[in-house]
Amino acid sequence: MIVVADDDRAVTQMVSQVLHQAGYLVMPAYTGEEAYRYIRRPDCIGLILDLRMPEVSGAEMLMLMASQGIHLPVIVIAGFPDFDEDELRQFPNVRRFLRKPFLPEDLLTAVRDIMPPPSGGKSGG
Repeated sequence: MIVVADDDRAVTQMVSQVLHQAGYLVMPAYTGEEAYRYIRRPDCIGLILDLRMPEVSGAEMLMLMASQGIHLPVIVIAGFPDFDEDELRQFPNVRRFLRKPFLPEDLLTAVRDIMPPPSGGKSGG
């Protein structure tokens, strides 16, 4: 399962649909708190994370993951211009960066580069 964490429902739905069509099990999360619950599940293989989220921001999520020893690969997505990739490189979980808007092909390339292939299930939230 890949957790897609973005408070923008249109982005979450688009990313979820692209991944679902590629065969991945997807769990959408619209808050950082909700995403944190899902990434702790044993079937979670990765996280696609917006930096600006309510309750727990993307940066706070990365710090929390580091402090809890959660070693999932993370693709950071962000739409604001002052996004600093270098600042986030301190988190070893962050493997890729995508600036919004991005193409579905770019998303799939990033996911396939860093996450295990889908296990065949096409169901999900």
